[in-house]
Amino acid sequence: MIEYCPLYSRFKSRVGGVKAGHPLTVNILGEAHSATLVLTKEGEGHVPVYYDMDRFNDGFTVNLNITTCGLYFYYFLIDGVRYGSDEFLNLIVNGSDYLQLVYEGSFRPLSGGVIYQIMPDRFYIEGKPNIKTGAKFQEDWYAVPSHLPDESGKYNNEFFGGNLQGIISKLDYLKDLGVTYIYLNPIFEAASSHRYDTGDYEKIDSTLGTEEDFDSLVLEAKKRGIGIILDGVFSHTGADSKYFNRYGNYDTLGAYQSQSSLYYEWYSFNRYPNEYKCWWGFETLPEVNEASPSYMDFMLGSNGVIERWGRKGIVGWRLDVADELHSAFLDRLHSDTNVTLIGEVWENAARKFAYGSRRSYFLGKQLDGVTNYPFKAGIIEFLLTGDNTLLRKTLRELINDYPSEVFLSMMNILGTHDTDRIITALSNDERPQSKDERAEYTQSDIIEAAQRVKLASLIQYILPGVPCLYYGDEAGLSGHEDPFCRKCYPWGNENAELIAHYKRLGEIRRQYASVFSGSCTDESPSNNVFKIVRSDGDISLTLIVNLSGEDICEEGAFIPDNEAILVVKNVNKSQIFIYRHFCGDNK
Repeated sequence: MIEYCPLYSRFKSRVGGVKAGHPLTVNILGEAHSATLVLTKEGEGHVPVYYDMDRFNDGFTVNLNITTCGLYFYYFLIDGVRYGSDEFLNLIVNGSDYLQLVYEGSFRPLSGGVIYQIMPDRFYIEGKPNIKTGAKFQEDWYAVPSHLPDESGKYNNEFFGGNLQGIISKLDYLKDLGVTYIYLNPIFEAASSHRYDTGDYEKIDSTLGTEEDFDSLVLEAKKRGIGIILDGVFSHTGADSKYFNRYGNYDTLGAYQSQSSLYYEWYSFNRYPNEYKCWWGFETLPEVNEASPSYMDFMLGSNGVIERWGRKGIVGWRLDVADELHSAFLDRLHSDTNVTLIGEVWENAARKFAYGSRRSYFLGKQLDGVTNYPFKAGIIEFLLTGDNTLLRKTLRELINDYPSEVFLSMMNILGTHDTDRIITALSNDERPQSKDERAEYTQSDIIEAAQRVKLASLIQYILPGVPCLYYGDEAGLSGHEDPFCRKCYPWGNENAELIAHYKRLGEIRRQYASVFSGSCTDESPSNNVFKIVRSDGDISLTLIVNLSGEDICEEGAFIPDNEAILVVKNVNKSQIFIYRHFCGDNK
């Protein structure tokens, strides 16, 4: 039998993406007369390169030194028979090619901890709300956000009044949750409550507060060991902005008003001025040509937008719709800033193919991490079906495909401002078909779903990457996708049991920080029991989630059905601690 799996160092000296010019040893184990590794760089004109492998005691080996960055694919010829991989990256006859990413440059990963995502309008009000003229103030904090237009036909014109001072007043609460980063949905001046329609990149939206309030937030957060990550919406602006100025609300000459505008070359007009390229067909969101020299200078030049907010002490940007950002813009952004760049990417970012080309996010010159939707999909499927196949396949694929620095810096999500709340996603209730029905939706199995949230978050917090907790998920907030996932934090009506659970997870992230920068091994014994081991060489954490339908015994511990344990071993002292996630007992 021939053995090979690129997830283990005995087969591949560097697991995951490798840096160009660094030596790489590949071993296969088993009996054969001859073996050849066949490597091809992706792209037109690249031909396969054949590397004869040398025999050693247990199989065959070859040393590679790939000097050009890019995406490579390889397979083996063993006694003339082609061997590739199955979905778990095990060697089989006639499988798919293995992927090898080769990068240059460097990455700026997040340093572990916990991210907390906040939509500022919906988190907390401190002081008197400051609602702009013409906007609708929703006085009922606990109301369901409306999916209908207001009396003037505007969408997303409903404001609940949350502000930056409100976030400052809750920093101690966030610290108790183990939060080390706050990711803020857009805070720059805009017409809507979600603020993805930027009006002015250089101003804090007055509804949220002042620039001094933002400075205070950065300072007070830093005192508590918390960094601020901003949402960068650079693929489009608002039609109601100083740059496009369709409605004449700004005192600038916008691109909509004149072809002589300083901002005209930012936009693409089919028939001036009313027909223009806009994001997903929304006329309120005209698309920007990010490669435009004047746009690049405005954003990335000396004293530009990125430098301006970087001087405030932020630690990173989450890049909205990264797929739609021009590669030249991403290249320059990465080279001109020294903070972490996390791209919104919904698929495997190493294999991502969009807008006619393979994206080069992880070749060392664009992104430092991504929003990890693949893990989210795998966790939810496992907990709803009892089948861990997708979760395991995704984990193993990303270990293989991503550079290790990127892999450990993924923003691991369960819910966001675009998706169903995790407690709703894990409900067995039938999904309402219309938005009207979803506005009235209440879960009948909320207690059972909350127990699944505990399992889901335990997996989320132990998997490689940095867990990102969407505000209110820890309090049991429910709701379908936008706008129902954007309800206000339920202060005074929280699920105390869930909050205590998340605080415990935060403690585990703090207590074993070194382990979460270490290795991860999939040791799942079956498709309904998920088992992974994290290790830093001295301490190991073994997570076991049992959905087998019966009680089992693993790692010397009894695990009832629909429960999970976390086993902590100190290698030097041979001590074992077991955390039971439901009751929180430490035994």
